[in-house]
Amino acid sequence: MTKRVLIVEDEEAVRELERFILEAEGYEVVEARDGLEGLTKAEFKRPDLILLDLMMPDVSGGRMFDEMKQHPTTQGIPIVVVTGKPDAHEIFDDTIGRENVIMKPFEADGLLAVIRHHIGDSE
Repeated sequence: MTKRVLIVEDEEAVRELERFILEAEGYEVVEARDGLEGLTKAEFKRPDLILLDLMMPDVSGGRMFDEMKQHPTTQGIPIVVVTGKPDAHEIFDDTIGRENVIMKPFEADGLLAVIRHHIGDSE
């Protein structure tokens, strides 16, 4: 069964790059342009992993992270934060480690390594 990744990212160019990298490796990709759409899609699409941008216009990535970790439908889904904010891991206290934060700009190999660590290969 193909693994599904939800990308929650307001910057279209970054979202497209992530989608391109993941689809080339055989992952199914679901996209959300903001936090509210991301929360809805996470609940109904049930992804295997969520790539979450921190800085978004409506619901911040930090708030979305907290809501997903508390909601019964989404609490077990691994969340990887993708950000340009160097101290992003500090926002979450010990909830997320440095290994679950990918800094922008990122390399495809680094992104894929973190995803594979959490959910394995696409199949």
